[in-house]
Amino acid sequence: MKIIQVTDVHLGRRGEIRYGANLHERLDRCIDHINARHGDAALCVFSGDLTETGAPESYADLKSALSRLSLPYRLLPGNHDRRANLVAAFPENPTDDNGFVQSVVDTPEASLLFLDSLAEGRVTGELCDKRLAWLDARLADAAGRQAYIFLHHPPVELGLPLLDPLGLEQPQRFLEVLTRHGNVGHIFFGHVHRDIAGTVAGIPFTAQRGLHARFMLDLVGEEVVEQAPPTYGIVLIDAAARRVVVHNNDFLETWPLWSPATGQRVD
Repeated sequence: MKIIQVTDVHLGRRGEIRYGANLHERLDRCIDHINARHGDAALCVFSGDLTETGAPESYADLKSALSRLSLPYRLLPGNHDRRANLVAAFPENPTDDNGFVQSVVDTPEASLLFLDSLAEGRVTGELCDKRLAWLDARLADAAGRQAYIFLHHPPVELGLPLLDPLGLEQPQRFLEVLTRHGNVGHIFFGHVHRDIAGTVAGIPFTAQRGLHARFMLDLVGEEVVEQAPPTYGIVLIDAAARRVVVHNNDFLETWPLWSPATGQRVD
């Protein structure tokens, strides 16, 4: 199963240049690249910060752009989003019984779980009792199968002093639910604008850099952003083998192509 993950789109006003980039154009080129290279993917997951301010017009622009995407998609809110405006613009995007933007895609081999970690008015993320209860029930439904979780906020400290306080609040509550069931194969998130991989509570995780500017790697604490090539993730899942491979695709990068056989350029 192939899943595409796009994160941190931060769509704002049309024509706006932020940190040297036009994010509307960047999203369009991302969609073009996915359509051209990954039409065989089962799903495209947009893991939060879909817009910069949560404005209705930004969701309208997002909906127009996504109308060209050849894959089915799921949208998750991030801290820059506004849940009510997202749901109003995308009524077909599933929500749970409590109105949170949470849903599940079940396959015979695995469950894909999409969590709403938005805490309205805060940069940090939240999984309240209702959202955790939903997760607990869905993991119980998936007993005997692997489950893979997507959300916006990291549930783990990443060694980044400025960003770690802005992750998921009370992550241990979330991790306790996961470890109690023991069937979560991977956690996917965004929010930190960096490509990061590791484990938490014995569960592998990956973060994607996304479409916006990247936070420079600084383990001391100076907040600086740099305009690095945007990426989207290509997630290859073999649930039966419990194997997950994640490729970070710098889709705007253009480098000369060379043949290993001849040593000659082929572009």
